[in-house]
Amino acid sequence: MVKMKLKNEKMRYLLGLSGQNILYALVSSCFAYYLQFTVLIPAFWLGLILSTAKIFDAVKDPFIGAYINKSKHNLAEYLYRLPVPTAIVTALCFAINIYSDSNGSLKNALIIIYSFTVFIVWEILFSFGDIPMISYPNVICPNEQSRVKLLALRPVGAMVCSLCSLFVQPAAFAISDFLGGTQKDERNAFFIIAVVFSLTGCVLYKLTVPKSKLSLVAKMNSAEKQQYKYIFTNPLLRKIIISGLFSSMNSLQGVVLPALVAFYFSGKNSAVTLLYTFLLGTGSFIGLMLAAFSVPVLSKKLGNTKSYVLCNLGSVLPNILIFVLYLGNKMSMNTFKNFYMMFVLSVISGSFLSLASNIRTLLIDDAVELEEKLSGRRPAALFFSFQTAIIKIQSGVSSLIASA
Repeated sequence: MVKMKLKNEKMRYLLGLSGQNILYALVSSCFAYYLQFTVLIPAFWLGLILSTAKIFDAVKDPFIGAYINKSKHNLAEYLYRLPVPTAIVTALCFAINIYSDSNGSLKNALIIIYSFTVFIVWEILFSFGDIPMISYPNVICPNEQSRVKLLALRPVGAMVCSLCSLFVQPAAFAISDFLGGTQKDERNAFFIIAVVFSLTGCVLYKLTVPKSKLSLVAKMNSAEKQQYKYIFTNPLLRKIIISGLFSSMNSLQGVVLPALVAFYFSGKNSAVTLLYTFLLGTGSFIGLMLAAFSVPVLSKKLGNTKSYVLCNLGSVLPNILIFVLYLGNKMSMNTFKNFYMMFVLSVISGSFLSLASNIRTLLIDDAVELEEKLSGRRPAALFFSFQTAIIKIQSGVSSLIASA
């Protein structure tokens, strides 16, 4: 019965996206908080771990994209084999001992090394699955219209990510209170949540490609060694990369949100954490819903380039105003008036940022099409690796600023 329901390619891709984003949500939304406030790694080491790992991850994504392009395996094989190891390492990210002066220097050093290593391994595994996932529509869809429709589903996966991010911390706090409320109980609670979410994400992620379809998906046609020349020879790809780097600061809001909510607004109360995370995360929800329905319309009416520019510009002012609001009200941000203003600005900013991110995916698809006209090649995995690289560079820069 399950097989009958999952024959539709669109449904499989949607379920796979959802599972992949459940795994991503665990680490992207809670790992920084978990390291600093649950296992108590000092802020200096936290900033060093996150920013170094994220920048390394962003730099290596194009190399992984190039490797996948010239690999003997097609994209479907990566999507079939990666879910299980990715889920295991996701759970291991939340199996870290508590950092303490009573541990001794060697044990604390091993905790920091383990934290950095498991995060690096997770990011490598996730990239080997994420690049094929975002490139998959370019391989299986015969025309541009069908690709746009399939790529427009990506915001649905991101909505699943946002929903998981919304519930992970409150659920962990609730389990921690049930267990006793100590620091060790909070650590164990996060591990329990990580195992449950990892299993769920793995099952859905695994549905992306059935075993019977592994040999039916076409192999990429770019086996050349000098693939990085496209960064310089493809004018559209070059502009996308430069634009993404300059918009790194826009990701700061999402990085600081979990800690801001847990300590400034809710004091680790699970119900209040859920309420404030939902309210401040509404901007992302609205943006993702808009993206799912509006991106194909904007693409058709305004074109991808104009839509991308307008959405990026639209996110700048509300981000600045949120910071200005905080500077003027450091001790009274949680009053109704100030919180309402922050909520409205977050909705506007989150909506534009979500739209811009998803339109950038369509622009990269345009860059692949352009490259086929210029050189006869379709290096989709390499080109789409820059979408993930840009996102990770933005996250890394934002994590470094936040820890400072």
